[in-house]
Amino acid sequence: MKTESIGERETRGLAVRTISTMLLATGLVLPVYADGPAGPRNATVAQLREMVANLEGKPDRDAAQALAGLELTERLSDAQRLPLEKGLVGPAAREALKMLAEASAFNDLPQAEILGTPAPSRGEQAALLAKTREYVVQTLQKLPNFFATRETENFQGTPKEAEHAEVRAKYEPLHAVSHSSVTVLYRNHRETIVKGKKQAPSNQQMRTLGEFGPILDTVFGDAAKGRIYWSHWEQGAAGQVAVFRYEVPEQQSHYQVSRTNIEQGDENDPGYHGEIAVDPSDGSILRVTVIAELKLDNPITSANLAVDYGPVEIGGRTYICPVKSVAVSDVRMVVQKLNFSTGALESTSLGAPKNYLNKVEFKDYHLFRAEMRVLDLDSH
Repeated sequence: MKTESIGERETRGLAVRTISTMLLATGLVLPVYADGPAGPRNATVAQLREMVANLEGKPDRDAAQALAGLELTERLSDAQRLPLEKGLVGPAAREALKMLAEASAFNDLPQAEILGTPAPSRGEQAALLAKTREYVVQTLQKLPNFFATRETENFQGTPKEAEHAEVRAKYEPLHAVSHSSVTVLYRNHRETIVKGKKQAPSNQQMRTLGEFGPILDTVFGDAAKGRIYWSHWEQGAAGQVAVFRYEVPEQQSHYQVSRTNIEQGDENDPGYHGEIAVDPSDGSILRVTVIAELKLDNPITSANLAVDYGPVEIGGRTYICPVKSVAVSDVRMVVQKLNFSTGALESTSLGAPKNYLNKVEFKDYHLFRAEMRVLDLDSH
């Protein structure tokens, strides 16, 4: 059975686009706290495991509220999360646990989960990277036309530091605000969203572009001009996974970050870094993260993306495709002061920050076929 990877042959890069920072959410259902949330508490995966054990038997709402007040300092892998879910009694607590896992996607694994297998030699590392580069380049030319469903859950929150900003806002943990489902058509090496009344992202969502196709080509092309180096071995679903780290300077970056409807202060193509997790048997990429290096005085202070890949059957063959992704963005409100008598803009300043998180699942892959019928006009 042949395995191939999804990408895009002609691309200008990948992008994360936040919603307009002047757009205010209305009519959203927020979690209720008796005295208001106290603010996030940092925890390691081991401390989370101990907390979940203490929550066993607690009401679902209480367990969910306790977990909503956490921020993990380490990445919570699926292998660690799934056993923890069994100790939670209700759907709200389990969803809060999943949110913790998604938000931790850009953290390092706990040291205990990093395998002690010796690092490959420099020659072996170079050979594995060459295999991965060949895998990305070669498979881009052999992809079928297909379509798939991309389901996005959007979460928003307000960090604790917003309570001390010039324009203050009350702390809120990340909470669900919208959901969308769209059909993505991949045809002739290009990615297109199929438009329809029921197939539109919510205007409350952060938008991400590129995780479905061009990310592999972009990261590998940029990293080749930057720096890529060995990190560690970790355990994957089917065996050991080789993990490399990379760094891309701003001058070589094709990672685009922008805000809709507001041009002033937009950040374009910042430097970025991240990890690439590779199957050593064939060089296929199983996970890639992109962490933007944004300036603190910019309205967008973070715009990060993580994509997980897995085997998917399309038209009777198996390809390595995106199965899920997580995008995180931190945005500060842009406050504009107008002179109402003249209508002129007097000043622009940055206000309270806002957190955004998109959790995306890719599913229902199908081969796209164009059908044709030949009619015998003489018989009619």
